[in-house]
Amino acid sequence: MKFTKHKLPNGLRYILAPMKNTEAVTVMILVGTGLMYEDKKDNGLAHFLEHMCFKGTSKRPSSAAISEEFDDLGARNNAFTGSYSTGYWGKGHKKDSLKILDLVADIYLDPVFPASEIEKEKGVIIQEINMYEDNPSSKASQVLDNLMYGDQAAGREIIGTKETVASFTREDLVRYRETHYTPQNTIVVVAGGFEAENGVAKIKSEIKKKFGKIAKKKRPALQKTIVKATKPKVRIHFKETDQTHFILSFYGYDMFDKRNPAISALSTVLGGSMSSRLFKKMREELGICYYIGTSVSAGMEDGTFSIYAGVANDRLEEAIEGVMSELRKIKAEIIEQDELQRSKNINLSGLVLGLESSSEVADRCAFKELYFDHIRTVEESTKKIQAVTAKQIHDVAGEVFETKKANLAVVGPHKDGSKLEKLLKF
Repeated sequence: MKFTKHKLPNGLRYILAPMKNTEAVTVMILVGTGLMYEDKKDNGLAHFLEHMCFKGTSKRPSSAAISEEFDDLGARNNAFTGSYSTGYWGKGHKKDSLKILDLVADIYLDPVFPASEIEKEKGVIIQEINMYEDNPSSKASQVLDNLMYGDQAAGREIIGTKETVASFTREDLVRYRETHYTPQNTIVVVAGGFEAENGVAKIKSEIKKKFGKIAKKKRPALQKTIVKATKPKVRIHFKETDQTHFILSFYGYDMFDKRNPAISALSTVLGGSMSSRLFKKMREELGICYYIGTSVSAGMEDGTFSIYAGVANDRLEEAIEGVMSELRKIKAEIIEQDELQRSKNINLSGLVLGLESSSEVADRCAFKELYFDHIRTVEESTKKIQAVTAKQIHDVAGEVFETKKANLAVVGPHKDGSKLEKLLKF
């Protein structure tokens, strides 16, 4: 992965990542804002703004004009909002690099927010909220966030609530955009086969022309997160379902912590593949679930280690016992070298396979630069993965898997969580 980093006088950073063996190009604009930059009354505003940026610009006065122009190029485009970032991207043939850059830049730089579209889009997002409510695994994630963080930004939903979405005005959109969409808070990435078709000089010239006139502003402040881990917590969302979905989560490390390579390896050993311990235990041995997995989430102030599964309604307690038995085992014993090497091989393959396409390269460059002001090379990442030891994994398991740090969210036809809470002990 080759790239060059550049910075405009107003503070906007842009990255060019030419790739010789692809016919595609991806343009991504990443803004450092999302859920964790919203107060309670603005909950969901970053996501609403993301939707509204596609509703027309001065140059392209409607959503249809924008989507048709992408389609005329045969290009793909979309956007996303997360806890710490909002992104806009377009991907197409390398011969259309400048046109895709023009489209994505226009969406970011010049949305007009038509009043009639604001009210219509409220209805769209409320239906999106309903969709997630009807999805038990998505609902479990929502229940978990609120259980772990309560009434603070980290405990709310990125999409907001029906009440907050219904309250948003055009003035809110303009205010939020002016505060957060600043040059110091924005990364522009062009990745793929643009070099041969358009040349680096043309791309750089267009970026300077389009983004160079934005006025400097202070970067917005992050909402602080307070973690209270004093006892195991269980929350059940009663829902008549054919299957119970649960997430068992423990407080972990923030994204800057040096223990992240070890906790990532721990996640792989426990639930990162079909040969992982939890897959063997829960699916192959107990036959208790179809899906089982683990994930590590690292925020700017804290992180989580989560185990998730969907099980038969009458086997929930057995499932929690099965998971806890594997967690106790990995706390008690240092893993063997062959299992350690297997986890490293899986993570190393994930690293290189995750950089096969222009969109994946753009994604990595944008996020690493936004959060770390540094884009770690493949070689640097490889060294960190290879350096993890069995003892480091054992130490991390001991630190993370503590009774007081356990949080269990359940969605299904259950009402009493007292028995479940008793199972969450080491």
